[in-house]
Amino acid sequence: MKKIDIEIVDDFVSPSYLRALQDSIGEKCPWFIQSSQSLSTYATDKVEDFGFSVGIVPPWQPNQFDQSPLATLVAPLIYQLKDYAHAEHILRCRLDMTVLHDHYLHPPHIDIDTPHVASIVYLNETDGDTVIYDHQQEWAESYPTDMKIKTTIAPKPGRMVLFDGSYVHTGYSPSDHQTRILINTVLS
Repeated sequence: MKKIDIEIVDDFVSPSYLRALQDSIGEKCPWFIQSSQSLSTYATDKVEDFGFSVGIVPPWQPNQFDQSPLATLVAPLIYQLKDYAHAEHILRCRLDMTVLHDHYLHPPHIDIDTPHVASIVYLNETDGDTVIYDHQQEWAESYPTDMKIKTTIAPKPGRMVLFDGSYVHTGYSPSDHQTRILINTVLS
């Protein structure tokens, strides 16, 4: 895998492919509620942390796409990400959706407990920046509260962010739009 710190690529998804993805994530998309988008367990003091997801490559079946029309549509994009990162494995892939909450910053986290590269592809016109902290560590139940921000990335349809998965990161729920929808992929 190539050495990756943080890379941002605008228009990573071609316009017509992006429209097809956007059309599939509308009202007919089979979203599943998650009690927490960032934490491994539900925290009653973080009621806003809920969100919705759709599994594309489940974490218990690396490299195996779900047998659904949506996964079939998303697969070429994930293979493109895999090639771009020079990765050998797709460890997990899911669509994530957070909903309107006034300036809610989700808890900081690392996606999985093994070395990886994380990727985000934004799908809809929205707000809710991604925050990557200038702090790297292994996966844990909690993270320092005084981490300095390394960078923030504004969502833009078709924009891809690829970064070293040891960076603690998070994102804001949208404050000016109903939803923030992205594809989150973990590669090694």
